[in-house]
Amino acid sequence: MPRTFSGHRFRTARRAAGLSVHDVAARVGRTCWSLYAYERGTAQPPIPVADALADAVGQPLVALLADDSKVAA
Repeated sequence: MPRTFSGHRFRTARRAAGLSVHDVAARVGRTCWSLYAYERGTAQPPIPVADALADAVGQPLVALLADDSKVAA
């Protein structure tokens, strides 16, 4: 079952953690524009970056993944 990074889940977790895009970008060494693209779903982060994003918002990576088969249905 294919899974991709879910920008919506990431945004929800980031906001719940009380973090701005700038806060997370500084923690993971990415630009704010990259994070905006991940949140909008216009770009997928590489696995190491996705893992760092999950750590930054205090979530396991699996919590930020979406099942592609459910999206396509």
